[in-house]
Amino acid sequence: METQDTPITELTPTVKKSASKDFKRLHAKLGRAADKARGKDVTALRQLVVDNPDVLPLGWTIHETLRGDMIKGVITDGASRALMLGEVDRWRNELGYLTAPALEQIHMDTIVTCRLRLAILEFQQIAAQKTGKIPVIEHTDRLLSSAHHRLNKAVESLARVRLLATRAPVFQFNVATHGGQQVNVA
Repeated sequence: METQDTPITELTPTVKKSASKDFKRLHAKLGRAADKARGKDVTALRQLVVDNPDVLPLGWTIHETLRGDMIKGVITDGASRALMLGEVDRWRNELGYLTAPALEQIHMDTIVTCRLRLAILEFQQIAAQKTGKIPVIEHTDRLLSSAHHRLNKAVESLARVRLLATRAPVFQFNVATHGGQQVNVA
């Protein structure tokens, strides 16, 4: 799994060498440019990814970047950060991410991100309670309630998508039997 802490080196084997080379060059250039990135380079990298989706590092998703930034924002210790990222990977695996269809993967990413946000807010709630400041405690409590609600909605959405996927379309045929009786066959 690639994060912002590791260099982009692992590419899928089906990537054309020229696309891989262009990706690495543009990615490094835009990374160095930061806020001063030129629009044409952004457009070129974007088009390269659209034309060659396999050029992205294995396991890379927008949610991976978001989660990496969330963890980096609250955990400064490298070992603890690695453990949290490992926990996130375990959550994804428990949901069956790698074998799930794309639509389910979107919902799984949302679930894992919401679950991470909830865990981070729990840490913040503990810190707020140590301060003893009632307004801060109440604010983090509202944030916790909101994060919990989002997590529940994400879980319900995944369950709904999975349920709909199990319902195959049913076709009925009206067949006449030897005696002329009409029979519906599914």
